[in-house]
Amino acid sequence: MTTLRHQVLNIYKELLYLGKTYPLGYTYFRTRCHKAFSKNAGLTEEKDVKMAIARAEFVKKEIEALYYLKKYRAMRERYG
Repeated sequence: MTTLRHQVLNIYKELLYLGKTYPLGYTYFRTRCHKAFSKNAGLTEEKDVKMAIARAEFVKKEIEALYYLKKYRAMRERYG
């Protein structure tokens, strides 16, 4: 169970790091992220925790895709 705890903490830290440049602001992102993680704080079954980690990984990938799209659009606008 401790390895799952470390995985949860790592994904939380990674999400907070990605949230520093979130378009709506860091405080907005941090409160939403904290609320989502605290909602699942009571999970005890290993299967449920792994599903929640997988969902957090999906959200992380979506945020990264959002940033890449934003970067692509900015470069396309500049260099046409």
